[in-house]
Amino acid sequence: MEVEKKKNNTKDIIIIFLVALVFGFAGYFVTDKLMNQKPKNNEQTTKEEKEKSSKKDSKKEEKEENVTFSDNDLEKYVNYITPVSIGPSELLFNADSISSEKLSTSEKIQYIGSMVYEKATSSENYEYSIIKESDVKETVEKVYGPNTYEKAEFRLGCGPYELREDGSYYSRTGCGGATATTSKNIVIDYKATKKELEITTAYAFHDGMTNKIYKDFKLETSLEDYSGENPENYLSNYIKTNKEKLNHLVYTFESDDGKNYYFKELVNQKN
Repeated sequence: MEVEKKKNNTKDIIIIFLVALVFGFAGYFVTDKLMNQKPKNNEQTTKEEKEKSSKKDSKKEEKEENVTFSDNDLEKYVNYITPVSIGPSELLFNADSISSEKLSTSEKIQYIGSMVYEKATSSENYEYSIIKESDVKETVEKVYGPNTYEKAEFRLGCGPYELREDGSYYSRTGCGGATATTSKNIVIDYKATKKELEITTAYAFHDGMTNKIYKDFKLETSLEDYSGENPENYLSNYIKTNKEKLNHLVYTFESDDGKNYYFKELVNQKN
């Protein structure tokens, strides 16, 4: 009886050992699986969040990609770069390109001369043309951006302007002249985003001496004879109809806020 009891005890111990062994292996596999499923670290999480944010920003930019400008707004930007001269400006129509980054302060004023000259007044005896420095500064920064103005002597038309102690630029009057040539620069296309505005114009000239329409500033390439109506109206209609065969000016303006666009570059595409 005692022997039989010992056998039963041994049998029970073996069964308990086997059950424990089974549960031990099961626990090991579960633990191992859980250990292998490593949690994402902070770096991975941050990277994924940035990628999601970038995709959202990209979709947002796509929605904001196209910006619409009225004809008046486009003309306003084109007219920013209008130097003062007698007749068509060689500075504008003969240049291959103009970069605002390469212009000195005096050159920046020269290229927007018409806007600056609008601010001019005369001395009591008309001896001097006078422009307030504050008006020059305001105009320069309107076209080229904040903090782009510096004190400098500049030339508008045929007269140099010098800054005096009273805070105004002075130039002696007496410059005059006339020309028989009429120029016209018409907007034919544009592309705009909140970061960049690109405007394309086509231009042509009418010479009153030969009564012809010309393609170039130097009046070397004639296009057709002119007759009849006002030269400016005729030129406008001619450019709109024949824009593909004319020379083009491409203006580029850039913006940091999607509201204010500042002049960066002009390229003369001569066909």
